[in-house]
Amino acid sequence: MGVRRYIGIFFVLVVLVLAYAISGFAKTARNVDIEHAVVVSGTTLPAGQYAVRWEAQNPQASVEFVRNKKVVASAPCKLEDRGKKYDSSTVIYATNPNGSNAISEIRFAGSSEVLVFSE
Repeated sequence: MGVRRYIGIFFVLVVLVLAYAISGFAKTARNVDIEHAVVVSGTTLPAGQYAVRWEAQNPQASVEFVRNKKVVASAPCKLEDRGKKYDSSTVIYATNPNGSNAISEIRFAGSSEVLVFSE
């Protein structure tokens, strides 16, 4: 019975270590409403709701825009902590020299972290 107990404890520890390790590789995701068509890394995204997933390697981040369970665009950005939590999720737009819209930053409700995109 002693061997079975040690095997059980070992199994539980392995599961806990794996769960912790996998969570470290998980991407953070939030939903946002893009109100205008925008260009992200050369891809035009029509207005609509998207899941935004990012993986940070402070301060750099890799972002994916997902719609209907498919990645439709990806882009590099920076993850900044502004020190205050935002009340609502907001997409801040910029205008490219050719007149198209681009995303300047994305702020998330209840978070002080902001995704900042290069011009």
